[in-house]
Amino acid sequence: MSTAIQRQNIKNQLQQLEQLFKLNRSLLSLSQPEFSTNMPIFRNNHYRTGYIDATLDFAKFGIKQSFYHLSSIRSSPVIHNNTIYFGSNSQYIHAIDANSFQEIWRFRTHKEVMCTPVIENDTLYVGSFDTYFYALNAKNGILRWKYKTNDWIYSSPLIADKYIIFGSMDGFVYCLNKYSGQLVWKYPTEHWVVSSPVLFEDSIIVGTRDRRIVSLNLQKGFVNWELRLTAPVHATACIFKYYLFVGDLGGTMFCIRAYNGQIVWKQHTNSPIFSSAAVNEHLLCFGTKQQGLFVLETKTGKNVKQLHANSAVHASPLLCNNAIVYGNDHGNILVVNTNDFATEWQTATDDKIRTSPYFYKDHIFVTGAALYKIY
Repeated sequence: MSTAIQRQNIKNQLQQLEQLFKLNRSLLSLSQPEFSTNMPIFRNNHYRTGYIDATLDFAKFGIKQSFYHLSSIRSSPVIHNNTIYFGSNSQYIHAIDANSFQEIWRFRTHKEVMCTPVIENDTLYVGSFDTYFYALNAKNGILRWKYKTNDWIYSSPLIADKYIIFGSMDGFVYCLNKYSGQLVWKYPTEHWVVSSPVLFEDSIIVGTRDRRIVSLNLQKGFVNWELRLTAPVHATACIFKYYLFVGDLGGTMFCIRAYNGQIVWKQHTNSPIFSSAAVNEHLLCFGTKQQGLFVLETKTGKNVKQLHANSAVHASPLLCNNAIVYGNDHGNILVVNTNDFATEWQTATDDKIRTSPYFYKDHIFVTGAALYKIY
């Protein structure tokens, strides 16, 4: 055997060992409770699971409080220190007291705010269709800094270490210093970036409209791996342990190894998937544009149940131990029992529900034509 071949074999073995080391580290570090952590961020945690380790009492459901607004709300609510935060199509970012439902402050941007905020250490981060990304004092709404992109910002930000990461419809994924707003790096794609980034170890993973799932190094922004699909990706990926789940506009839900981009399984739905999936050990659920809500087995992708097959579900569901809570384009908010998939409660609202329900201190909040407390 030639020296060159021997060197290549050794290099391949070292790469395999390194990959195995990273995988073992992931398996040891990612524990079940992490995936149900409730943080003031889109889809509840850095892994975007949309899952909360809670068992709901179906008898408690009903509209308890509401805060009406003059225009639609496409920003999902998040809660920090008993204050509810969300953006609205009326060009404001709102802070609402979670008990009284009285407004504490509002901050005016110059276009719609459909991005869901993230909050850390009393700083709120959010993007707007006015092309700016904002950092605000979460207590009073005073501007700390802002950063200009070249198009609308729909992607909801992710905080990791000293960085804040988000996508823009100008085709870039941005990484800023969360303290100063200075650019650290930006990664170019060939189309919009609507999907929100998800964290996996020292990488962020994001879907793009140029038909890719891409893993980027957190500190430098270089590509770890990329997976080319046959359709654009608008949905935000979620991670459970070392598996990544995301749907595309071709109607396929993918299970992908988060550390190398290899496809484990895929399930076709025959309807575009805008909804971000919710996942736990057993179930994966997500909405489709024309075929309602799908529930799959997490490990295999086998279809468990299809719910309300004639409705459009752009909204991303909330998954609990015994329930799925979600909205649809008919304006209905629904609660489904995961034991028999019976609808335990539903109510009609005045607008499409395209946001993700948020669980906070044994209560659930949803936005649509209004901010609703339903549990």
